[in-house]
Amino acid sequence: MLNNILFDLSLLPLVITLVLLGIFALYLIFSLIITYVIFKKSFGRRDKIASESNPAYNKYQDVLKEGAEYFFSLNPKEVTITSFDNLKLYGLFYENPNSRGTIIFMHGYHGEPTKDFGPVLKHFKELGFSLLLPDQRAHGKSEGKYLTFGVKESKDCLHWAKFIAEKYPNRSISLHGISMGGATVGMASALSDLPKEVKLIANDCGFTSPDAIISSVRKGMKFPFFPFQPFIRLYARIFAKFSLKENSATACYAKSKIPALFIHGEADDFIPYSMGLENYESSIATDKVMISVKDAGHALAYITNTQRVKKELTEFYLKHM
Repeated sequence: MLNNILFDLSLLPLVITLVLLGIFALYLIFSLIITYVIFKKSFGRRDKIASESNPAYNKYQDVLKEGAEYFFSLNPKEVTITSFDNLKLYGLFYENPNSRGTIIFMHGYHGEPTKDFGPVLKHFKELGFSLLLPDQRAHGKSEGKYLTFGVKESKDCLHWAKFIAEKYPNRSISLHGISMGGATVGMASALSDLPKEVKLIANDCGFTSPDAIISSVRKGMKFPFFPFQPFIRLYARIFAKFSLKENSATACYAKSKIPALFIHGEADDFIPYSMGLENYESSIATDKVMISVKDAGHALAYITNTQRVKKELTEFYLKHM
């Protein structure tokens, strides 16, 4: 009987190991499922736009709506292009009489262009600029199942720039992005076949890289690096066909000499102000300006200090466009 007990005890380490392995396997399976749900919600198409679903923007809805209604009152034309990976992308284009140039506005994460840029559209129209507001892939009328945090969108931005350059050769173009759109234009700034007509890159509260913003959000949600970050990276490769680490706005600014304007609220609780500074500091542009707005939350710099931001924005635009 004593021998049997000893025999059973000798199996104890193996039993403990098997139990721990089983618990770890269940943890991985559970994490795979939870991360997949988060991936689909974060990277997939949504019906409701961010500015309408985020309570932080509730008190600004009238301003956003007014700007959108103004733009539609200009009777913009619907335009389309085909992306490098054969998606049909839609946009709205207002051609300003005696236009001094075209601004291509790249909206933010789960955003809508006429709302995201509503506060600035009238001002840019009155300055004499034509306005192009594309729906980014997997947004609005544009095709696409997944957004890619600027990686594929930067190539879409290139195609929109070529579309305008072919239509209006030698007319200045600005790539103007907000939030994810800011990262988009940043990544587009160093593309080798960007039309010579692109004279200005404007980045309003854009992040540094897809992997960095996912990591920042993960930390804010108190999720551990493992298994969340590796699994998100895996799903991005499998389903959205891109790598979170394959491009970086910061790295692109370090290659691009196109004049660059940076805007960022110091109280941004979604894309940290430090990311805006990192983008600015990495830039080798022939001319660059950083507009930092104290107490401004995410994508709210212009609304928070309209007079100052409008003044500095106008000066930079008229200098280069």
